[in-house]
Amino acid sequence: MLYRFSSDVLQVDVDSETMLLNYASGKYFGLTGAVARVADNLRDGASIDEMACHIAGYYDVTEAAARDDLTRILIELQKAGLVISSET
Repeated sequence: MLYRFSSDVLQVDVDSETMLLNYASGKYFGLTGAVARVADNLRDGASIDEMACHIAGYYDVTEAAARDDLTRILIELQKAGLVISSET
């Protein structure tokens, strides 16, 4: 499963935060810390395992812990219409 930003999402980087705006729905979200580090992955499309490996390589966390956190965050982003998932 690949995750990526919806085509209606505008991504703006401000200092250490990534702001996402779904201009179709008006919903927005701010990404900070580890999640902001995977914004490029989400722009290009990546699996949760790829993103967890990226976070574990940068922060002192296990891939399993990163995967758990990412799963929760991706669900929130999908509910807000900011992230979509697909098989390819």
